[in-house]
Amino acid sequence: MAKIFNIEASVHKPLASGYRVKVSVLDLGMYINGMVVFEPNDDHKDWSVMTPALRSGRGKWTHVVEFDKSTALWEEIYQACVQAGKQYLSEGDVVLTDIPDGPVNFDDIDIPFK
Repeated sequence: MAKIFNIEASVHKPLASGYRVKVSVLDLGMYINGMVVFEPNDDHKDWSVMTPALRSGRGKWTHVVEFDKSTALWEEIYQACVQAGKQYLSEGDVVLTDIPDGPVNFDDIDIPFK
């Protein structure tokens, strides 16, 4: 599928069972904070993406933003959210093993923001 929209998504923070994701639809100047992405599990074989929702007084959830899930916009948002979750999973912890013993000379370190 050719992309129609310029969409970026990134994990804002991990949750107990998923990831909170911020989506930016740059073409439209729209930013959606609070998307939730869930990995596949025993009950769901595909990734799940939910729109932000608020709990109403009766224990029900009201979705802040809704999409027609048959449109290209939703498909691209879904794919961006899933990709953000996969990227977050793949980053993991980085362990540096090739640091020599001895003093560190900060002039040898390339820091892009001085």
